[in-house]
Amino acid sequence: MQYDDSDMKIASDDFKKTQQIVDDTEQMANLLKREKSNGNLARARRLGAVMAEDVASIEGENPACDTAHMTQRRILLAFAVEIGLNTVLPNKLLSETAQSIFYDTLRTTASTFYDDLQKSGAFSFYYLCVREAEEVEKCVGETFATLCGCPGDKKIAKMGTDLFTHFINQVHTFAKTMGFVTQPEE
Repeated sequence: MQYDDSDMKIASDDFKKTQQIVDDTEQMANLLKREKSNGNLARARRLGAVMAEDVASIEGENPACDTAHMTQRRILLAFAVEIGLNTVLPNKLLSETAQSIFYDTLRTTASTFYDDLQKSGAFSFYYLCVREAEEVEKCVGETFATLCGCPGDKKIAKMGTDLFTHFINQVHTFAKTMGFVTQPEE
């Protein structure tokens, strides 16, 4: 007796893609379980909230006369926090968790600034500095001066550079004091 198997399908590359998704999901679940059990997830949440409170509390030298610069200053600091979290935390899960709490906290505690941040295209300009500039800090400072409406102003550019490096260092310091557990990726 002969069988007609013309309607049989053989697993294609789609099967391999599906298997990779399953493997990735399993790895992420294991990472989540590990980071939750070692306390890193709670640390990341706390770090995100602390950094949001710091950014929200920035007032500037003369808040009544300096609202545009204050907004740009806070946007720069939010960017520095994002870069700092991406570089200092042990893995992407923790940096994304901290960033999520950071932005959620800003939305709650500084809603006007959060709205300004969402409308701003400043992060795009700052990311160009991070991705393409040889002197990232200097480029960020110059971009800050331009976004403040003072292109070429060396004093404001230096202020931007100083704010950026200070806040990245602050993220590193706070993360270090929180004692994140680092383990090799599995």
